[in-house]
Amino acid sequence: MVRPKKVCFLESSLPTGDRTRRSYYLNEIQSFAGAEKDARVVGEIAFQLDRRILAYVFPGVTRLYGFTVANIPEKIKQTSIKSLDGSVDEKKLRELTQRYLALSARLEKLGYSRDVHPAFSEFLINTYGILKQRPDLRANPLHSSPAALRKLVIDVVPPKFLGDSLLLLNCLCELSKEDSKPLFAW
Repeated sequence: MVRPKKVCFLESSLPTGDRTRRSYYLNEIQSFAGAEKDARVVGEIAFQLDRRILAYVFPGVTRLYGFTVANIPEKIKQTSIKSLDGSVDEKKLRELTQRYLALSARLEKLGYSRDVHPAFSEFLINTYGILKQRPDLRANPLHSSPAALRKLVIDVVPPKFLGDSLLLLNCLCELSKEDSKPLFAW
């Protein structure tokens, strides 16, 4: 018998003192991840937020293969090692760490948790997928409108995941405002 894949994250809709780690099996939400075309946008929101976080922490790094938001501290150490002699570039280590902590502090003010939301983003990406091709923003303004994206998330995501999903969208909107780039940067 195949065991269903289990995912864990905090239930953010609970009051702060009552937050507990919750586990859900993917088969509990398969019906929500059906063939609906717009459902991929939910995964794309999580993907775009993750890419933005990584691009901010690691400026100038164009190939982010193997980089995830969950492994940023490990990748900071790894990218701070000088290739010539294997010693640590303390200045680079300090700069990347400061960038990561500063961004984390800004996102935490919006409710983002480094312990919960990287795994939750991965869960959304794996559940809903990402867009197969770059959207034409002139033909479909949905992808550039925070209000339209909020409505889509509310329509697609099941209630128990809605709070965290909207939080990721809010974080993406905030970072988009700060860097003056479109919500979905390609």
